[in-house]
Amino acid sequence: MASLTLRRLTKTFDARTKPALQELSLEVRDGEFLVLLGPSGCGKTTALRCIAGLEEPTTGEILIGERDVTHLPPGDRDVAMVFQNYALYPHLTARANLAFGLEVRGVARPEIARRVQETAQRLGLTELLDRLPAQLSGGQRQRVALGRAIVRAPRAFLFDEPLSNLDAQLRSELRRELLGLHRALGATMVYVTHDQVEAMTMGQRIAVLYEGRLRQLGTPVDVYQRPADVFVARFIGSPGMNVLTGRGRGMKEGGGVVDCGSLSVPVALEHYEGEIHLGVRPEHVGLCGEDQGVGNATVVVVEPLGAETLVHLVAGGQALIARLPGLVELRAGDVVGVRLDRRRLHLFDVAGERLA
Repeated sequence: MASLTLRRLTKTFDARTKPALQELSLEVRDGEFLVLLGPSGCGKTTALRCIAGLEEPTTGEILIGERDVTHLPPGDRDVAMVFQNYALYPHLTARANLAFGLEVRGVARPEIARRVQETAQRLGLTELLDRLPAQLSGGQRQRVALGRAIVRAPRAFLFDEPLSNLDAQLRSELRRELLGLHRALGATMVYVTHDQVEAMTMGQRIAVLYEGRLRQLGTPVDVYQRPADVFVARFIGSPGMNVLTGRGRGMKEGGGVVDCGSLSVPVALEHYEGEIHLGVRPEHVGLCGEDQGVGNATVVVVEPLGAETLVHLVAGGQALIARLPGLVELRAGDVVGVRLDRRRLHLFDVAGERLA
């Protein structure tokens, strides 16, 4: 296996449009499972295709280990890519699909047979090896696509939203299998997704991209608990962080107050006056009696989810979501007091960058 390094990687498809990637610098450690996360059009798949050699970067460098592969063809990079749409040869059996890449590389037939059988056992495909892709379920086809990558023993694995075509239960099963494979193989893996659940449960680190730029790189806990900016705060989490626009006042030694619509929130930030963004996760919002807490809000929608309830509120014209345990007796139109966990507040400047 090997580390993977991107240095100031830029990709422009059309001079009249914004670059798909803008000076992306990133290092994936040897044996790491790194997730590229972001909304559609953020550049994550473009980055993966540049690593694989399917796209030529406009500027920048790509290294696998110490080897510069920026301008090498895909076949010379020793990476394996698993696609969203499986990309299996429809006229070949599962066995032949698994063996194809090894045959092209001239691997001896006994070795091919050994590797195919070993990979099939690992992925539970032994009884399916003689079936065509059309005779397999979506989950089975994705396992064959995974097996075709694994059987090659590449230096790095690249996954382009490989589970997005599967139903929720099967996605959960294959997530566990992928993590098990990563532990067993000790492989370097780069995984592209827009699904936060996949990112948070699978990634050792997450790289959040937006508009072709890296917005934050860190562990799932880092990204969730200390988002670098307003975009990351709102994007990570389901639902994302509440971000209220307000004004700081009285920011003296020991802190001050941020006024956000009908809420006046004490904060620890010192010496900051003017417009400010205050963030708080829905699970750190509590409700209480009217005229208690930091101000009042009006209930708009109540979503009972069984173990918890999402309460959508409006506080002085700004939207706020509370995640409360169990079921609650609230209805649209109710006026309630709002409590915020002061230890869990996030403050961002007018440009959206983190202050505290």
